[in-house]
Amino acid sequence: MQTPSFPLDAKFIPKKVLNVESPSFTPNFTPKPANALPVKGIALSPRAAGAPAFTPRGSGTVTPAAISHSKQLSEEFVPQQIFPPQQQFSEFVPGQSFVPQQQVQDNSRNFRLDLKLAYTKLFQVDSPPQLQAPINPYGDPFMSPQSLHQAMPSLDGSQQMNPYSQAVPGAAGQQFYQDNNSYRHPLNYHLYASVGPRRENMHPYQRASADFFIPDNIRDDLHKKSEAALQVFANSTLPQTVEHFHSLVALDTTSQRGTTPFGYPSWIYKATSSKDGHTYALRRIEGFRLTSEQAIRSFQTWKRVTNSSVIRIHDAFTGRWFGDSSLIVVTDYHPLAQTLAEKYFPTIRSGKSSAPFVAETDLWGYLVQLANALRSVHEAGFAAQTVTATKVLLTAKNRIRLNGCGVLDITQYEQQQPATDLQRLDLQDLGRLMLSLAARNSTAHQNTQKSLEFISRAYSERFRLCLAWLLTPPTPTSEGLATTPVTTEHAPTTSDYTIANLLTNIADKAFLVLDSTLHYEDELTNNLMRELEN
Repeated sequence: MQTPSFPLDAKFIPKKVLNVESPSFTPNFTPKPANALPVKGIALSPRAAGAPAFTPRGSGTVTPAAISHSKQLSEEFVPQQIFPPQQQFSEFVPGQSFVPQQQVQDNSRNFRLDLKLAYTKLFQVDSPPQLQAPINPYGDPFMSPQSLHQAMPSLDGSQQMNPYSQAVPGAAGQQFYQDNNSYRHPLNYHLYASVGPRRENMHPYQRASADFFIPDNIRDDLHKKSEAALQVFANSTLPQTVEHFHSLVALDTTSQRGTTPFGYPSWIYKATSSKDGHTYALRRIEGFRLTSEQAIRSFQTWKRVTNSSVIRIHDAFTGRWFGDSSLIVVTDYHPLAQTLAEKYFPTIRSGKSSAPFVAETDLWGYLVQLANALRSVHEAGFAAQTVTATKVLLTAKNRIRLNGCGVLDITQYEQQQPATDLQRLDLQDLGRLMLSLAARNSTAHQNTQKSLEFISRAYSERFRLCLAWLLTPPTPTSEGLATTPVTTEHAPTTSDYTIANLLTNIADKAFLVLDSTLHYEDELTNNLMRELEN
C-alpha cells in the first residue's frame, strides 16, 4: 500500500510538548571572548578558616617605599604609633553618679558650709533677729538667707525636687508677693513720660513728643473710665443675676437708707447684659409693689425719647431677686459719672458744706443743656419731675444729663397730675437748681429774694433776671402774680411760661454752647488723628 504524500507545510510539522518535570537547562560551557586571558581558580583554601587574626606590628616608623613613589613627610606631623595597642574597656552601666558616693558627700558638705557662710555674711543686718527685714523690690527674693537655708538639704542631691509641683505656703518667693490683694500706690496711666518742657520757638519741620500722642489728661480719663466699666467683685453679696443681667456692682457712694424723690429707697447698680454684652445701669426701687400692668407699660413711651441730655430708658420690670418686691429700671451707664450734688455740694466731716464757685459760662451751659432735655420730654407729652441736684449727672467736663426720668410715672401711676402742671414744676425746679449752684447753697431756694440779691454781686443782671423768671410761675387764677416773694416786674403769664419761650429768650447763649461744642469736636478729632498709627 502506498503511503499518501502530504505537502511540506509548517502547520503539519509535529510540535514538542513541554513537561514541568523536565530538568533545568544548564549550559556545558561559558562563552568567552576571543582575547580573554585564562583565570586561575579563586576558591579559598580550607586552612583559611583557622588562620589567626591580622595584627599590625611596627615601631612607629613608616616602611620606606620605592624611590619613585616616596614623599617627604611634613615636619609638623611625626607619627609615634600608627596603630595603638588594643585596650580593654569595661561596659558602661548607668548609676546615680559617676563619682564615688563618699566623694560626693564630702564635696557637697564643704560646698554647703562655704555657701552658707558667704551668704550669712552678705545678708547680715544689725536689726534684732525677730524683726523681719524690709523687702527690697530690686533684689532677688529667691536668694534670701531664708530661701537658701530651706534649699540647703537638696543641694547634695539626696532629695529630689519636682519642678512641676505648686509652691507651698512656705516657699521662698511667698514673702515677695505678700499683700498682693491691694495696691500701695494708685495705678499710673501715664504711658508716655514727658521729656522736658515743650519749646514753642521751633522750626516748621520740628516736632515735639507731645505732637505724636493724645494729651495725658484725656488718656488718663479714658483709662479710668475703662477700668470702672470692667470692674467686678467676685465675692459680692448681690444677686448673681437679675433677669438677663449679671456681674452687679453697686454704684452708690453712701450706704445710708433713706427716702428719695421717688418715694421709696432707691439704689443704683452696674450690670452686664447677657444678650448684647453691653453695660447698663440698674435703678432699683426697693419695696415697690406693682398694682397695675398699665403702670409698668408706661416706660414703652419713654423709650421714644432720645436726647443727648437725657439718660435713655431701655427696660423696666419687677422681681424678687433682692429678697423683696423691687422695681428695676434699666438705663444707659456712664462710667465715673457723678451728680451735681456730689460735685458742688460736698459735705465734709465737720458737717459744713464747701461748695466751689461756678463760672457764669458754665452755668449758662448747664441751663442750655437742661432746657434742651426738657424740650424733648415736654414735646413727647411727659414731665421729667427729676430736675434736682441728685438726679442730674455730670458725665464729663461741663457735660450733664438728666437722669431718673419715667420712674415717677410708674410709682405714682394712680396719683397722676395734669401734664401741663408738671411741666411748669419742671421749669420751677430748673430755676431752683440754677439758683443753688450760683449761690453755692443747696437750700438757697428757701429764701428766693435774698438769694437773688446775693448772686447779683457775682453774676450778670441778665442771668439774675432769667432765674427770677423761672422762679416766678404764674398761678392758674391770677396771671402775672407771683407766689414767691420775687418782684413781679418780669413775671410771666400762663401761656408764656413754657420751655419753648425759655429757649427763645436764651437763644444766643445756646449758640455759644453750640460753638464751644464744635470747637471741642475739632480738638477731639485732632487728638484722635495723632493716635491713628499707634
